[in-house]
Amino acid sequence: MPVRGLTSKNLLHSAVALALGAAVYLVPIPGMPDPAKRCLAIVAVATWLWVTEAIPLFATSFLIVLLSALFLTGPLDIGVQVFFAPFFDPVIMLFLGGFILSQALDKYSLDDLLARAILNRTGAKPGNVLFGMMLVAAVLSMWMSNTAATALLVGLALTIIRRLEAGDPFRIALILGIPFAANIGGVATPIGTPPNAIALGILAEHGIRLSFVRWMAVGIPITAAMFFLLWWLLSKLFPARTATVTLPPVEPEPLDRRQWTVVITFAVTVLLWLTAELHKLPSSVVALVPTLVFTGLRLLDKEDFGRVGWDVLILMGGGLSLGVAIQRSGLTGWLMTLVHLEGVNPVLLTAAFTAVAMVVTTFISNTSAAALLLPLVAGLAPHPTVPVLAVAIGVSVSMVLPVSTPPNAIAYGSGLFGVRTMARVGIIVSAAGLVLVVLGVLALTHLFGLGR
Repeated sequence: MPVRGLTSKNLLHSAVALALGAAVYLVPIPGMPDPAKRCLAIVAVATWLWVTEAIPLFATSFLIVLLSALFLTGPLDIGVQVFFAPFFDPVIMLFLGGFILSQALDKYSLDDLLARAILNRTGAKPGNVLFGMMLVAAVLSMWMSNTAATALLVGLALTIIRRLEAGDPFRIALILGIPFAANIGGVATPIGTPPNAIALGILAEHGIRLSFVRWMAVGIPITAAMFFLLWWLLSKLFPARTATVTLPPVEPEPLDRRQWTVVITFAVTVLLWLTAELHKLPSSVVALVPTLVFTGLRLLDKEDFGRVGWDVLILMGGGLSLGVAIQRSGLTGWLMTLVHLEGVNPVLLTAAFTAVAMVVTTFISNTSAAALLLPLVAGLAPHPTVPVLAVAIGVSVSMVLPVSTPPNAIAYGSGLFGVRTMARVGIIVSAAGLVLVVLGVLALTHLFGLGR
């Protein structure tokens, strides 16, 4: 009996992945230690499966752990717990706390209230409305899923679009501005998007720990620069034909007790994240506050907890586990004997790593690209902080195609524009993003003493 959802193409890609891994291991590679060759085979399998999505992305993470346990624990004389530990890494707990906050904001419609509160103050001029919609998308994406923020705002934008003329270019500006701003906003905080958390975890493996505030010191200026560039570009490419744009009227209602509890908990959590340098509580421990409050007070029930992005957390854990395998097996050490990067201009090195990452994430999800590339970048770079941060941010600002990020896919699903329209804007934004990210990360890490 055929399994639902399983196709011959999926089976073929799965078989190719395993065959590729076997070939990598069996082909003689002079000077490569056996554990490193085994790890390279695992990387090859994971790469093929993540690119083709022959099996679910999170399933590939489980496969990474299985293959590492089977083929690396013996040669390296280590226990399997080494490869399981990343799935409960502090970074995973930090991101879980972010997901819990996102669930509560969504369940009690606080994200919608925030959106309307901002938009009601932007005025009716098209440029102001676009700015307001993008600002809401960026701000929400700092604290909740980019995908959830986009889904909420695209629905709100469609109610505005229905009030515009059918051929008004401003319709496209609105619907494109939301996912692009959400992608950019996710860069600003460690919990904004999974690549950020993967980068923190990979850096921690190399003995480099960045606090919540230190990440934001790099992320917010880059987010702001990209935001204003995008707003200006969309305003010029898709000028409005109408002088005013209005939101459908909604009668505001006072917050109830449960909503106030969510708001206060959210504020306390963010405050604790921002003051970690004072109270010394790790950000991952602070993330337990909303988790305990919302579940303990039954503001989120078992069904809500089940809707947390567990697949994303598992995917992130797989990326961190792959990083451990790459480091422990000696694969990065062997690669460094081939690629001598000491003395290479740091700007060129960072730009090269970031450009490759942005091209890769054009065709696969930014989370998969980060999980695949960040362990290799951290291992190859003489001083990993700058290139790791640049790559993590770069995969979020690369947004050429609908497949590049889930927010892009949601906006494309509106049917208001074609792939060429998104690609035309996305290529410009991504090219500018490459320059801003590389120069911004280099300058800001130097300014705040993070470059190491």
